[in-house]
Amino acid sequence: MTNATYDVDSYASVLPEKTVHQHSDRIFHRNEFSYDEVSTITEAHLNASTLVASVLLTSGIAATLRVHVIDTEVLRVQLTLDGYPDPVEQHSDMLVPFSGKVPALQLQSGVSAHRLTFGNRTLVLEQSPFQLRIEDAQGKPVFETENYPLAGKPLVGALGFRSRKGARSLPSPYLSWSIRNDEKFFGLGEKWNKVEKSSTRATVWASDTCGSNSNDLSYKSIPYLLSSRGWGLFLHSSFRSVWEVGSFCYVSGSCLLEDDHLDAFLFLGNNLKSLIGTYTAITGRPAMPPKWALGLWMSRCQYEKQSEAEEAMNGLRSRGIPADVIHLDPLWMQTHYYFKIGVDACDFVKNDAAFPALPALWKKWRANGFKTCLWINPYLPEGTAIYDYAAANNYLLKSTQGGLARLSHGEPVGMVDFSNPEARAWWKGKLKEVLSQGAAVLKPDYGDRVPEDALFSNGKTGLELHNLYLFWFTETCYQACQEVHGYGMVWRRAGYIGSQRYPGTWAGDTRSTWEEMLACLRGGLSAGYNGDAFWAGDIGGFTGPKPTPELYIRWAQWGLLSPLARFHGANSPREPWHFGETAVSVVKHYAQLRYRLMPYLVRCAEEACATGLPILRHMHLEYPDEPGTATIDDQYLLGPDLLIAPIFSAGALERDVYFPAGQWIDFDNPEKSYDGRRYHRVPAPLERIPLFRRAGASIPTDETLPQFIA
Repeated sequence: MTNATYDVDSYASVLPEKTVHQHSDRIFHRNEFSYDEVSTITEAHLNASTLVASVLLTSGIAATLRVHVIDTEVLRVQLTLDGYPDPVEQHSDMLVPFSGKVPALQLQSGVSAHRLTFGNRTLVLEQSPFQLRIEDAQGKPVFETENYPLAGKPLVGALGFRSRKGARSLPSPYLSWSIRNDEKFFGLGEKWNKVEKSSTRATVWASDTCGSNSNDLSYKSIPYLLSSRGWGLFLHSSFRSVWEVGSFCYVSGSCLLEDDHLDAFLFLGNNLKSLIGTYTAITGRPAMPPKWALGLWMSRCQYEKQSEAEEAMNGLRSRGIPADVIHLDPLWMQTHYYFKIGVDACDFVKNDAAFPALPALWKKWRANGFKTCLWINPYLPEGTAIYDYAAANNYLLKSTQGGLARLSHGEPVGMVDFSNPEARAWWKGKLKEVLSQGAAVLKPDYGDRVPEDALFSNGKTGLELHNLYLFWFTETCYQACQEVHGYGMVWRRAGYIGSQRYPGTWAGDTRSTWEEMLACLRGGLSAGYNGDAFWAGDIGGFTGPKPTPELYIRWAQWGLLSPLARFHGANSPREPWHFGETAVSVVKHYAQLRYRLMPYLVRCAEEACATGLPILRHMHLEYPDEPGTATIDDQYLLGPDLLIAPIFSAGALERDVYFPAGQWIDFDNPEKSYDGRRYHRVPAPLERIPLFRRAGASIPTDETLPQFIA
């Protein structure tokens, strides 16, 4: 059997004329594009709860700007060129039903501006030069489009369209806003750079990170940005978008969308928590996963045969390390396509030689307290019976160039067309079959390589549906689990708007280094601002060198104190006894602590499902009024009451920890406490992670310690 080892070189199946990396050119002042700015409002009127404004662009082309008042804290802003289809209110898989409280509206139109009062805020549309501004009850601007001049032209365009010169291409809408000195930004999905997004650039396009969390490639890019000034900007579109948050113009932010019209939500709130709440109220909140999902998941990439998986399970039980889930990656199937065609694919043909009589094995493992998580993906390998059947029944994505689509770098697989209800139902039936046979949960992997020229059954292309494909993929897996078992749960890698409804997710293929361990945490904290509440990273990292025992231990400490917890990696086994007796002792201690904290974790999970707030919390989310918390992203809160400060440097036996307001009690030494609103240097021996509880907080725990959760 092929040794199932993924390494950095194994990601090199890229067409020579292509790159895996995101486009990094700036939005404005590029000679190959022309820019057409909204310059003048010619007329504005109120139609029910919508302000409709006829506008002229600098070229003289007419367009229509609509601002729908959805709620006292929600505006929907749409800009459409005249002659293009009007934005029609229709079903969107990215949104859930939302019944806002529309306040009384009052429109005052003057020579220079139109002022729409809604609740205690006012929307102002300046006539010429154009500006869109939102003011609070005192008349203070909360959000305002930018008109910063330089050399006789706007440095960034306030609102308009960019088009490629001399080419028949769709115009792309853009929007820019002014940045104030004290303003901080968060969101844009699971990004590996600093959590506070000032002076950064991001591309929102789901991507395989190719074994490294070190750049803008991201599995879960989300077009939602939150501001500490009390606003959030959400682009309701599945097209690619580009964001410059004070990175080109240092006093302005901008976003560009590759759609032909702008459909954006502006959320208004008193704090970041309320902005997360509003976003998840409109795009969906997670359903409560089964309690055992909060336990420990054990995996390696990958168990090649039954004896390896059972050695892991028996090793955990014999050492008193509680655990609930065992993973089987692609080798549960007969053919491992990764090393055959350059990408993993799924044919559902069981590997009876390595895992004889799988349904019986799953039942046997469940009797020992281990549910099985089964890897799957939506890629069907060419030259197989399942591919031929799907192709014959029009269940696969086609190509605008003719024939069936292949992946973005030409790998010979077909992709299930989830826009076709019959294709989705057929493929879901395959999932339900293995779930009915005993698998407890599915691991939806990949899905992020749909090419731009893919043609879906609904007539749309990959340019529009590349990102949304991941939502459909996850939803299908989640529904299959729910329909068979009565609970919903997945272990997904990628996602898009709305995917947060379906717990849980992990950070993908992190490299096993100290630097990427920190980047992984930053990704989880950033994803939390966009509602991904049930998140985990691969404990030990995925690719690269085998982690040293010290790196493994430090990773395990905070990984076991994350919303979800899984050991996984491709370069070596991930069971603790492969890293020495100290590693076994540490993993046992923190795994047992996790299970004792299960009532607290359940409470945090219930809050996440009710409000959309993440379980893994950035310091600024919980303490926005304390100076400096916005830039702290090497420590975090687990729920509201536990403060965790991981070690991210080799050889470190102490670190500086910022303690927010109040008193914080050392979890291992209750006699020791720390005053808040300041830094303290705290000890961090190898066997322990700095862990503190908020004084006065009620943190429920279990007195008994189960080996698994029934």
